[in-house]
Amino acid sequence: MEPGRQPQGMMAQPPAPAYAPEGVKERAVLDWDDLKTFLAIARQGSLSAAARSLKVSQTTMGRRLDHLHGRAGAKLLERTPTGFRLTPAGERILDHVARMEQEALALERAIAGEDMRLEGLVRVTTVETFGAHVLTPALAALRARHPGIAVEFITDTRPLSLARREADIAIRLAAFEGHETIVRKIGAMAFGVYAAPAYLAAHGEPDWGQGAIGHALIRLQDDLSTTPEARWFSALAHDGTPSLLANSREVQLRGAVAGLGLGCLPRYLADGMRELVHLATPGPEPVREIWMGVHRDTRATPRIRAVQDAIIRAVEQARPRLLPDNSALDEAKRG
Repeated sequence: MEPGRQPQGMMAQPPAPAYAPEGVKERAVLDWDDLKTFLAIARQGSLSAAARSLKVSQTTMGRRLDHLHGRAGAKLLERTPTGFRLTPAGERILDHVARMEQEALALERAIAGEDMRLEGLVRVTTVETFGAHVLTPALAALRARHPGIAVEFITDTRPLSLARREADIAIRLAAFEGHETIVRKIGAMAFGVYAAPAYLAAHGEPDWGQGAIGHALIRLQDDLSTTPEARWFSALAHDGTPSLLANSREVQLRGAVAGLGLGCLPRYLADGMRELVHLATPGPEPVREIWMGVHRDTRATPRIRAVQDAIIRAVEQARPRLLPDNSALDEAKRG
């Protein structure tokens, strides 16, 4: 029989599989979910914040981290008293994984940009009160025109990333920049100082020249104390005493109605409240610009374009409430 030939009637055998040497464990290949878990914890620093960013529970995030370390065969993140930090192995791969994420997101955006259907989910990140009182009423007309479109309002206080597709459209109260983000001003809103009649009957109107000394103040919590209206109110009522601190405009509004003190509130929210008095203040009241942003790759996607148009119409229709006549004059004076 010739060398290398099988005896007649015998089937050729497949080559023997290659095994790792004895005592060496084969390493599993990390999948994209593993890498997203790694990035989320590395960026957020805690399981709870990482879980919120990926919209899963903290328990699920903990299991994913254990799974990640098991598959990686190396510890990439370590727990410290102040949160998670990268190990040397984690530091070595962080930039590579971030680049992989950018490529994956670019692919998702390219696919989404080619989706010509007027249906599907559009995620909008915005301020909660503005979303509730100005944008939500406009959804009925959008729904009538495009019943296949669903809108998700994300009222997270942190700025969500359009590039990472955490949202499709961002509505913010200041001009902003982002990676390949198209931004435009769509309106403005004014603020004023309000108090309940019962509060004013008991304490009198504030003396702004004396910094509203003797008055109780309803103001934003410290993490939002640098907004233009918060700085203006703080300078105006610098000798007042805080009675309620809240980052929710709705909570501030209800506090003012309940007579807890003077509050700086959006005029579209407070002007229509019979339970509040709009107080005169020296100089112009603060005005915040309203800006809308969308990623370059998805700005022409029909369902996203339709929601943008609905938002613009909503802001235009609400303009008399957002920027009453005297506020419009103040804004014109600013330039």
